[in-house]
Amino acid sequence: MTIQQTADCVIFRAPAPMKVASSAMINAGIGYYQNFVNRSVPKSYDERDPHAEYTRYLTAHGFIIEETVAMMTAVYAKHAVIRTFTHGELSLTVMVTAGLGNAVDITRALLRSETYHVGTINMWVLVDAKLSDEALLQGLISATEAKTKALFTENILDPQTHTLATGTSTDSVLVASSQQGSYQQYAGPITELGKLIGHGVYQTLLAAIRAYKKEVGAGTWR
Repeated sequence: MTIQQTADCVIFRAPAPMKVASSAMINAGIGYYQNFVNRSVPKSYDERDPHAEYTRYLTAHGFIIEETVAMMTAVYAKHAVIRTFTHGELSLTVMVTAGLGNAVDITRALLRSETYHVGTINMWVLVDAKLSDEALLQGLISATEAKTKALFTENILDPQTHTLATGTSTDSVLVASSQQGSYQQYAGPITELGKLIGHGVYQTLLAAIRAYKKEVGAGTWR
């Protein structure tokens, strides 16, 4: 899978529509989509109707909205971490952009004030297999659990509660399947697909978090 990184986007154009489940900003839910976009916007981005603005942006850049699933982040596209993992007959590619300035411990969120800070973790899991609806949704769960474990490993804290963060307040995740190759009914943690998703997301997000820490320390992160 060839993923393109431009100045302000991470883009994947699939050769055929993929079966997708996501919490993406544009076209969330389950459907078939051929274009995948993770757009980087400035920290000052403050549109009153971001969905409408994003739709205009995609259209202006040649994307057909009905064929496109799209996320948004304040992390530079150049900081995306992209890795491919294989195990047996299974193969998948993970793309992560990680900004952690808005880390949240969801179990303590009731104790937080509603202060917004820029920072989000966006994740794609692109699977070369045929997935059931169950596997797509279980894949989202497996990816999210692996995300939280990576945050724990790197000791990322909620700055308000000072407890371990489970994510950020604006995370998005996507699992897409080529609907080719082996059929996968499930993607939980004891299945071969779930194991590979967990491993792939964990390793890719670890790399993204460590790059974030390094760049923040050098004062060159956005």
